[in-house]
Formats: sequence, C-alpha cells, structure tokens
Amino acid sequence: MKLALKVTAEGTISKIDLNKGEEYETLRSTVGGLIQAVDLDDQITLWCNEEGKLIGLPYNDKATQMWENTFGLTDLIMGDTVFTGGTDDEGETLPLSIEQIQKIKNLIGLEWGGE
Repeated sequence: MKLALKVTAEGTISKIDLNKGEEYETLRSTVGGLIQAVDLDDQITLWCNEEGKLIGLPYNDKATQMWENTFGLTDLIMGDTVFTGGTDDEGETLPLSIEQIQKIKNLIGLEWGGE
C-alpha cells in the first residue's frame, strides 16, 4: 500500500492508496483534473489541480495552511488535494509515514483516527 492523504476543500481528510501503475489516474481523479506537484520539503509533496483557480474550484484552507508553512502568504490552494511522501532516487512517489501524517495533522489541525 502506498499511503497518501486526501484533504478536501471542505476540510475532511481520508487515506487513499496510490497503487503502482495507477498513481497518475488516482491523483488526477482526486484533484479533479490536471495535477500539479509541489514539494513542501524533501519528505512531503502536495498534489493539487493545476487549474484550480481558473476553473473556480473552492478554496482549500487546510492545504493553503500547508503551503503557507513552507512558502509564506504567496498563494491559495483550490479544490481537493493529496499529500504524499517525497520522491526516491528514481523519482518515484513515496508513501507517507506515520510521522509525516502526524506532522500534517499538527500543522493544519486535522482530526483523523488513522484508520
């Protein structure tokens, strides 16, 4: 299982599995269109809809908080998002660890039981 977290514009969180070979399609369907990857640090990547503002997706307060934690008050994140681990030496997306999940929860105040 390649664990990732979906954070919706409504502020809910759920785990998703990015199965090998289906990652792109899972990310695309989760964010609702063209995907954009933003490395928040070496260990956490934010995936969002590249055209979120252009197509009028709703504001995602929780994802914007993660953005601001890294880049400051420079942009807004719109629509549903996915958080994954960073990438390995071959550029493959890594799953989130329990520690990374806890870091995300702490930074943006999400409640999730980790089921």
